[in-house]
Amino acid sequence: MTSVEAFYECFNVYNTTWFPVSIISWLALIICTYFLFTRPGDKINVLMKICLAFIFIWNGAVFFFMYMKNSAIPGGIPMLAAGILFTVDIFRDKIRFQLPEEKCHKYFVLSLTVWALVLYTLVGWLIGHPYPKGPLPVAPCPMTIFTIALLSTSMITLSKDRIPFTLLFILLLWWAFFAGFGAPLFFGFYVDLTLLMAGIYGLVMLIRNWKVAGK
Repeated sequence: MTSVEAFYECFNVYNTTWFPVSIISWLALIICTYFLFTRPGDKINVLMKICLAFIFIWNGAVFFFMYMKNSAIPGGIPMLAAGILFTVDIFRDKIRFQLPEEKCHKYFVLSLTVWALVLYTLVGWLIGHPYPKGPLPVAPCPMTIFTIALLSTSMITLSKDRIPFTLLFILLLWWAFFAGFGAPLFFGFYVDLTLLMAGIYGLVMLIRNWKVAGK
């Protein structure tokens, strides 16, 4: 089996084994996202962090360390670390999610959200990677796109909690650039070029808001 075949076979085995977990997590994420964007508040912020913490820890521990073992170090460890940081913030309550008022930023966040939660998987299927040999919406790559978009709405946190927030963001940027380059180049999964795009967007947002917070 070639490395390309092994890559897609990992998705095949993982998806067929854990399909119910993926679907339940995806539905919970969609519900939380809907209420976060339509009725933002303290409770929905906590619920979103619980959702994200579970999905990232699950992806790190189960997806990478049990199935995609060749990427366990570069992928599994950042996913676990991000999940732990979200778990900690459930109690610290520093990160606040809300749609930005600036229209351009707002629509871009919404576009990335719809792409990550729905279109990413559909487009992957259409270009030759249908279920079960393709990532579902809560797989590491679409989740990274979604979370970069979501955290970009919370950049005010940089002025209050700079180090933990920046560490969380950098973990996501690492995977965005690592997989955003690697998956299209080595496995022909060109949908992940959008992951690379999200990483570039996230890096620009981090640098821009870091300068603002430092003034």
